[in-house]
Amino acid sequence: MPKVRDVLVDVKVEQARRQRKCRRCKAHVITKGEMCLVVRTNATRDDYSYCLDAAKPMLDAAWIKLKAFYVELGVVPPT
Repeated sequence: MPKVRDVLVDVKVEQARRQRKCRRCKAHVITKGEMCLVVRTNATRDDYSYCLDAAKPMLDAAWIKLKAFYVELGVVPPT
């Protein structure tokens, strides 16, 4: 069986090893040890960190888009 391709290769969740600023709102601080969403851009290969408040709407929108792909393909999403 062929290897399954990871379509979310440039998105990950990680624990901050240092204090960071949220890319969406510079006033939001991601403290050392806090979990954050990290997105790598294709153009510059920079990593952008997002706090939990900023990550939630992004993940909600991605989930809606993924569910729409399932519907378009006519397959049942995993539970």
